[in-house]
Amino acid sequence: MGLQHFVLTEEKVRKLKPIFESILSRKYGREIRFIELTWGDITIHSDKEAKDDKSA
Repeated sequence: MGLQHFVLTEEKVRKLKPIFESILSRKYGREIRFIELTWGDITIHSDKEAKDDKSA
């Protein structure tokens, strides 16, 4: 079993985003939040930023 059948989806990137933020926050001793995260050809935007755009 390998990664040849692994398909990266937007949902998977959204689930991994908080994990990346947590790892980097611990490493650098500050709270790190991504406004935009791109992995491969999938880009997701922060939920907070999306809410701010809708209210404007």
